[in-house]
Amino acid sequence: MVVELLIDKLVQGGDGLATHEGMKVFVPYSAPQERVRAHIVTQKRDYAVAEIQEILEPSPLRISAPCPYYGACGGCQLQHINYQGQLVVKRLYLNEALQRIGQIFVPVRHVTAEATPWHYRNKTQYPVGATGDGMAIGFYKRGTHDLLDVPACLLHPVEFDRLREAMRAVFAATGETGYDEARHDGNIRHIVLRQGTEDGGLLAIVVTRTPEFSTRAAELIAEQPGVVGVAQSMVPSRTNRIMGSRTRVLAGRGYLHQSVLDKTFRVSAPSFFQVNVEQAEELCRKVLKHVAPKGDELVLDLYSGVGMISLIVAPFVQHVTAIEFDATAVEDAMVNAQAQGVRNIEFVCGDVSRAISQVASIDVVILDPPRKGCPAETLRRIAALKPKRIIYVSCNPATLARDLATLEQLGYTTYEIEPVDMFPQTFHIEVIARLGPLGSADE
Repeated sequence: MVVELLIDKLVQGGDGLATHEGMKVFVPYSAPQERVRAHIVTQKRDYAVAEIQEILEPSPLRISAPCPYYGACGGCQLQHINYQGQLVVKRLYLNEALQRIGQIFVPVRHVTAEATPWHYRNKTQYPVGATGDGMAIGFYKRGTHDLLDVPACLLHPVEFDRLREAMRAVFAATGETGYDEARHDGNIRHIVLRQGTEDGGLLAIVVTRTPEFSTRAAELIAEQPGVVGVAQSMVPSRTNRIMGSRTRVLAGRGYLHQSVLDKTFRVSAPSFFQVNVEQAEELCRKVLKHVAPKGDELVLDLYSGVGMISLIVAPFVQHVTAIEFDATAVEDAMVNAQAQGVRNIEFVCGDVSRAISQVASIDVVILDPPRKGCPAETLRRIAALKPKRIIYVSCNPATLARDLATLEQLGYTTYEIEPVDMFPQTFHIEVIARLGPLGSADE
């Protein structure tokens, strides 16, 4: 069925939302306030999904996407909207998610610091698949596990494109095979590339199905320009997980150095670090502003990773307790603290929720959980500590809204919501929320 639709707004996920005969219709790659002719490709009881056939009246925000793979590759969702428009629509759907899911009616601040919209990623992971004449290395098509071989991407450094093609040639020369998801066969499942800001060094992680990987292949990759290390991670089971639980260094070193606000951080191959260093600096500035340190605070940093936020906050407070489950990240954090001469931090490796129960007194809690957000029990234990401030950093508006609602039920009020555009050209947005006890002064 073909229908004419007026796109009302964009929603989480980046799709446009229209209404047809009382039914919600989601339209990928549409823009606000444009009229389109679209074909209904999926229809359920209470919603439908449509593909644009023709743009009848384009949105004033619409531009031509510069990437030739846009619309086929599932990596980006907003390249067809100018950058200022992206900031506006992200703020609007963040606000909508907070109100609809969490009943949080706090005005969302504008994104005041614009990001560099291209070539900003310091880490990218590429699925690898078997083909009839070799292997494909690229990204999945939107909503599928069909692999699109993409030789160049505008979001990551150009060095990644050169190294990835060199690795393809190395794999072919050494007899390595791409992974066949349907048959659970072949060996190379993913390539993960990282780049450090200190020296521009490149770290290549090869994710394999089996423990085997050619020693010669690792040596040849290590010889590529800019490469400082080659590592292997193994994922033997049928799963969507990208990295395995263990990583071993095959050549060179297994870590890079990232610089944020004039502080240097060692980041090992499997450790989490923000993919956009420019906006990581903006994030840390805003977190520090919301902590509003006076020098005597006891701070609890949850999901602390390699210690980026902990080490930036530590010089301004009395003490920081940093809790992180990933042992490699904790090891990185301890190395980083020692290198920076910071001694007022205690690093704890363990389950966040359980470790909180060992904390006696705290003034400020900072938490930056994974996309799935925080378990309710973790939030209850945070509230039981009665901190004066909670700074919640999130990359998922939906789980943020849910968790803010839980914290408000536990006696806290959300005072500020501030977005940071960590991921231009995509629907993703980083968000900082500041909470205080119900009835406290909004300092």
